[in-house]
Order: sequence, then C-alpha cells, then structure tokens
Amino acid sequence: MPQSRVHSQRQPAVGVRVARLSLVLLLTFAAVSLRAQTPPTFRTGANYVRVDMYASRDGQPIEDLKPEEIELLEDGVPQKVDAFEHVRVRPPGSQDSRIEPNTVAASREMAAAVRARVFVIFLDTYHTQIEGSANMRLPLVKFLDRVLGPDDMVAVMTPEMSASEITFGRKTTVISNIMQNDWSWGRRGRLDRKDQKEELYDACYPATGKGPQSQAFEMKARRREKLTLDALEDLVARLANLREERKAILTVSEGWVLFKEDRNRVASSKGRDEGTLVDRLLRRPRQEPADAGDPQGVSYVECEADRKALATLDHSLRLRALTEDANRSNVTFYSVYARGLVPSDASIGPESPPNRNRDAGNVASRQDSLRYLADNTDGLSVVNTNNIDALTRKIVDDLSSYYLIGYYSSNTKLDGRFRSITVRVKRDGAKARARRGYRGPTAEELVSSTAGTDPTRSGDGLSVVPTPVAGFNARAPFRIRTSSWVRDSAGGGSLGAFWIVGELDYQTRRQLAWTAGAQADVVVLAADGTEVMSRTVDLKGGDGPFGIQVPETGGIASGEYAVRVRIRSQADGTIELSDTARVVMNEGSALGEAVIWRRGPSTGPQYLRTADLRFQRSDRLRLELATTATSPVTARMLDRNGKPLSVPVQVSERPDPSTTFRWIVIDASLSPLAPGDYAVEVTQGGAKQITGFKLVP
Repeated sequence: MPQSRVHSQRQPAVGVRVARLSLVLLLTFAAVSLRAQTPPTFRTGANYVRVDMYASRDGQPIEDLKPEEIELLEDGVPQKVDAFEHVRVRPPGSQDSRIEPNTVAASREMAAAVRARVFVIFLDTYHTQIEGSANMRLPLVKFLDRVLGPDDMVAVMTPEMSASEITFGRKTTVISNIMQNDWSWGRRGRLDRKDQKEELYDACYPATGKGPQSQAFEMKARRREKLTLDALEDLVARLANLREERKAILTVSEGWVLFKEDRNRVASSKGRDEGTLVDRLLRRPRQEPADAGDPQGVSYVECEADRKALATLDHSLRLRALTEDANRSNVTFYSVYARGLVPSDASIGPESPPNRNRDAGNVASRQDSLRYLADNTDGLSVVNTNNIDALTRKIVDDLSSYYLIGYYSSNTKLDGRFRSITVRVKRDGAKARARRGYRGPTAEELVSSTAGTDPTRSGDGLSVVPTPVAGFNARAPFRIRTSSWVRDSAGGGSLGAFWIVGELDYQTRRQLAWTAGAQADVVVLAADGTEVMSRTVDLKGGDGPFGIQVPETGGIASGEYAVRVRIRSQADGTIELSDTARVVMNEGSALGEAVIWRRGPSTGPQYLRTADLRFQRSDRLRLELATTATSPVTARMLDRNGKPLSVPVQVSERPDPSTTFRWIVIDASLSPLAPGDYAVEVTQGGAKQITGFKLVP
C-alpha cells in the first residue's frame, strides 16, 4: 500500500502540460521516405539476429569495411555473417520534404525500419534548473534542425509522461519551436510549479523547516528521483518492443543524487509529535471526504505511508538495473549535463543551501550518474563543460555512419536466456561498438509470434516446462505434457519422435461448457519457426486425456521444438484454454522420456495417459519409455532426496505397431507411499531416465 501511494498523483505543471500537448500534436502527419540506394533484404526468423555496429579508428568512423573483416561471436561462439550493409546518414535536407506519419501505427512502423535511426529526447524536468533548460535551448534546436537526417525518427518525453504517449515523427521544426518558446521547462528548485503531493508533504511536516535537511524537502527529492527513474524504465521497456536495432535516448538532466535506504527516516517521524499522532488517529471522529485534505487527519496517514516507502528506496541499484535492461533492449543513453561547468550544485535561494562538502558531493553524484548511464550503454556523456553545442554534435557524428549486420544464430535453444554478442574489426587500431546481446526466444513466444499474436504476451500463465514436478502448475485448468525419444540413425545424424498428452483438469472437465465435447488445435514448430505439424483433434464429452505422436510416421531430427495446444468448447466457441511446451530432443540416448499413464477410481479398469503429475494412493502408476536398445532394464522408486525406497516396481515391455522401437513398461502401486514428491528411476545400460510425480491426499 505505501508503494502504490508513492506512484499516485503525478501532477504536471501548467507549462509542462502545454509543452506535452504541443509535443503530442506535433507528430500527426504521414508515410515513408525511400533511400536512393537499393539495400540488401534483411531476413527474419526465430533465430535470425540483426546487429548495428559502429566502427571507428582514432575517433573517426570507418566507412569501407568488408564482411570478411568482421568477427562476430555469440556467447563466444563464431557466427556466420548473412547480411552486411554500410549505412551513411543523408544530410538533413529540407524540412518540407520530410513526410510524416498520420497515425500512431504508421509512426511505429517507420520507427521499426532497420535503416532509420530512432531518437528520444528525454527532458528531465524534475532535475533541471531553469538556467539549465535555458542553457540547452540552442544546442537542442541545432541538434534537431541541422543534424538529424530525413529518415530519422524522433520523439520527446518528460518524467510526467508515460512512454505510451510518445509518438515518433520526422519533421523537427515544431519541436524546435517548442524548445525555443518554452525554454523554461526546468522545474528543479522552483516554487511556482508544485503538485498536490509536494504541497501535502509541506503541510504534513511543517516543524522541520524548508531546508535540505527537512523531512518534506527530502521526501520531495526522493519522489522526484523515483518518478524520473520510473519514466526511464518505462521508456526502455517501450523501445525494447519497437525494434531490434539500436535506439538512442538523449537525456538532458542535471543528474541524480541516487538516494539509498535511510533506516532513520523509516523508523521515525521527524518533526511530528507521536502522542498527537496517536490522538489524531485513534480519538478523532472519522473525517468526511471534504476534510481529507487536512494534514492532521487522513492525509497525514498518507504522508507517513509515503515517508516509509520513499525512505526504503535504493536508486543506485535501480540505475544499475536500468543500464542492464537498456543493454538487453539495445538502447543507448547519451547524457547531457544541462548546466555546463558549475561551481556548486544548490541553486541560489529561496532555501538555505547545504554545507560545502555535501554540496560538492551532490555535484559529483549527479555528474557521475549521467556518466554511468552513458558509459554502461555504449553511449557518450557531455558533462562538466560549457561547450555543449559542439559535444552534442559529436553525439550525432558518433551515430552518422554504421553497419547493419544480420546472422542466423547457431544457438537454436528455446530457453529465453540472454545471449552476449561480441563484434570485432580485423584492422589495426579499429574499435567496434554494437549491441551487447539479446534474449533468446521461448517456446511460447515462438508459437505465438508465428500465429500472429503478440510474442511479448505471457499467454495463459501456464508452465512451459512440463516435465519436472517443480514446474508443474497444479492450478491450470488445461495442461500438456511431452515426452521425447531419439535414436541413432544408420545414415548418420539422429531421428526420433515425441508424444504430446493433453488433459483438462478433472474439475474443469465436469463443467457444463466442456461436457458437450471440445476441439483441440495442435501446432508444432521447429526452432527456426517452420511448421512441423498442424492438427485438429475432436474430443467427445466423455473422453479423458488425448495423445498425439510427432511425427505420426517416420522420424524427425534432434533439436528443439515448440508446441502449443488450444482447446475450445464445442458448446461455446468463445471459451478457450491453451498451454505451450518446449521439447528438447537430445542425441545420444537410446532410452526415451517416459509417457505417464494412470489407473484408478477416475479411470475405471483401464490405464489412461495423463499430463497431471498428481496421483493418489488408490492409483497405479505406469511409465512407458521408447527404446531400440537390447540391454537389460532396471527400475526403482526414489524419495524426494533421491534415496531408493523399498516399493516394488515391475518392469516389462511391449512392441510398438510401427516396429521402429519397442516400449519399456514400468508399473507400480502407490498405496505404500505417504503424500509427497517421488520419482521413478529407469536405467538401461548407460542410459537413465528419472520421472518425477507427486502423491496428494
């Protein structure tokens, strides 16, 4: 609750609201400007990666590189360059020739173009004094009017805005006019622009004065710093989904103190009489809504909640996490210290300044935070200099010549893990800067993106790791489980198959919507996004779990696959459930993963396949594992710590109709076991499979 209160009531000042409205209105026109050159086609695919590289020597861009001079590694593994193009940004040209997007969707489409540079100018209104915003007026105008190319997309954001509000455009004249006309956007240290929260803090803590040591002063400073970092995190997340190529954020600010946790402020209410607080909270009649603004009543409770929440913040950790997110999202920060060369941090009046040592420390902290943000995202910082105009031009020169590189990753795993990228130039003295890495796709993202849905959706919240008990989702109304097997092929390489078992939860299956039957759509994709299987299965109302073999005949190569099953009610087509799974088919094991069966009160006298890893003592457990090996098979029951149990386990085998393999059958009664986690270990020669399950009351 305290945290949510801190987020509330972002009240932009009048001047900022006007600027914000103008910035939104500015970007309202449309279409795409074409380059004179005919660039190579950049492919797409689940494992296709695009990298923009900036190469330089002695501070000057290198413009004649060849593909063979590039060394590209992913997680230390060399990659083959598939596409290579040098992009030189065209001169700015006439503003009238720049064609604007007329819809938000069109602006995002233009910004996603691989050969367009994307800039966001972040005006940190909370941490820029009025002289700082005036100092930045001409450098920003020149940056916009004379340096950005005709294909570049630019947007403006302030901490009072949400990242969803920004719109990209090409015509910069309107933004330039706003910069010139509303040059006083800086709010730091100003008394004429207050929001309701800050006024409330002053009213709640009047006894502590108005200087930097006061409770209200520090709360306002902490809250402003928090709101700014919130906005930057929001912006990075927004840009991450815009495009893979580099995005640049030009951050104009006077930096941040980077507040840390203050346990003294958490524990005490400085400047207030605690006895009076008890009296106000416990003995005063409940206030009506009209009295809610009284700092002695309900609003003081809000102040105290904010005070405790703000005092626990650690913005040093947040700034580090922000740079990590930016690197994963291929976002580069270029930071500009708005005041130039300054002797002190505190402004002149109206509040008394801090002592000299603290003031010097604040200057160092603010400038270091801007340097850290740029240095750790491969950007440049303009700090502690009055030559802002020239160094701002250097930022754009840094981005005026670059290379677009594309490659197919040799890592086809669908694990969603971060993969580092290293680019080197094989020339003496040459330096290369490129995105530091990317996050690999997951099985669910691969299936979702191929199906035309948003790959960033988390889906139905179901587990994508269906085998271990630790990843089993007991609350899922529908779940799937997969089991794979790979055999060595006589002609070299490996072929195999896997089995998908889908099952509605028992309680879900009894609901009226599902008693009339259902239809299951099964889609299987390879790691590169190609479709392996698409099949529809009709399920009768009385049917239990269903199973599918992939492929239905023959075999498929080892590797990783993504599976999604959507099941729709026959009674109401709008009711739908789904689950996804990642299938890993590894070479070198002649013993497959277990397909799980159960027999008990819910199945009658027959065994049924199951995707539910929960069993009762009245059930019998059966595992079936595919194999072609002739070695003897042993099996044993294990407890959750892996220790053998004296529970009988029967081992037999049966043929498969395909005659390609046979099934090892493991059968066990669960009645001797108490509720808990268990596993069955099956060993054949040097191969071993361990299958976990849970016994429930």
